Amino acid sequence: MNKSGLTMHAVFTIFFALFFGFVAPLHAHEGGHHQLKNAGPQIPALVEGAAPGEVTYLGNEGLMVSKGKHKILFDPFFHNAFETLQLVPKSIVRAIMSGKKPYDGIEMIFVSHAHEDHFSAQDMKKFLRAYAKAKLIAPKQAVEELAALPGTAGLMSQVIAVDLNFGDAPWQMTFGDIRVEAVRIAHKGWPERKDIENLVYRVTIENAPGDKLTVMHLGDADPSAVHYTPFAAHWQKQLTDTAFPPYWFFLTPEGNQILDRQINATQAIGIHVPVEVPDELRATGRVFFTKPGERRNIGTSK
Repeated sequence: MNKSGLTMHAVFTIFFALFFGFVAPLHAHEGGHHQLKNAGPQIPALVEGAAPGEVTYLGNEGLMVSKGKHKILFDPFFHNAFETLQLVPKSIVRAIMSGKKPYDGIEMIFVSHAHEDHFSAQDMKKFLRAYAKAKLIAPKQAVEELAALPGTAGLMSQVIAVDLNFGDAPWQMTFGDIRVEAVRIAHKGWPERKDIENLVYRVTIENAPGDKLTVMHLGDADPSAVHYTPFAAHWQKQLTDTAFPPYWFFLTPEGNQILDRQINATQAIGIHVPVEVPDELRATGRVFFTKPGERRNIGTSK
C-alpha cells in the first residue's frame, strides 16, 4: 500500500475509469453531432474549395438551380395564380426565353404536374423550339398536353415522359453530369385528387468526383407520412442538400416530420407561398421564398 493508503491496483483502476469515462462520451458526442435527426447516414463534409450551388426563386414553385456550368429549372412557366399565388414576372420569363444572363444555358426543365399554376404547354413549346439541346422531363399528363398542340411533333425528341403509378419503383435516368430520380407522391388533397400525376424529383449535379449538389422538388405533394414510408430506401440512398417543399409541410407536425426525418434532406426551403404570407407560416420560423429573383447559396456535399 502507498502513502495515500491506496494499492497500485486501486490507482490503476481509478486511472482507467477516469480516462475511459472521459474519452467514451467524447466520441459518442462527436458521432452524434454529425448524424441526421433520424440517425440515418452521416451528413457529409463540405468539399474543400468547391463552389456552392445556387437557387433562384422564380415564382410559386418555379426555381432555377445552378451548380458550376449546369443550370436547371423547375415549374418555370404558368399563367394562373388563382388570385393568391406569385406569378413568375414577365421580365424573368422574357430573360429565360431569350437566354439572357443569369437565365442562359438552361439544360433541363422539370415539371412537377400539369396544373395551371405549374405548367404552360404553350410556353414550353416556345422554349423547346428556341433551345434544341434543352430537355423537358415531365409527368405523362403534362407531356400529353404539350403533344396535343400543333407543331410539337418535331420537339418530342427533347421530351421525356415519366409515367408512374402509385407504388411504382423510383424512375431514374442520367444525363452526363446530371442524375435524375423521380417518385410519384400524391397531390395535396389525396385521395380526392389521386388522379393527378405529381412527381417528386431528386436531381444530383456532379461537376467532378466528390463535388456535387443534390436538390429535391416536391411539387404539390401531400404532407402525409403514409406516402413516404414505402420509399424509405430511396430517401436514404442519397443525401439531399436542399429540399423544396410546398409551404404547407411546415404547418403540421407530420409535414415537419417528413422533412426532418424521412426524406434525408439537410435543409428545406418552402415554396408555393401565397403573395399574402400566412401568419401561421411566419410563426414557424422556417425558411421560404416569396420574392421572385431572390437567390440563395445551397451547400455542396461529398
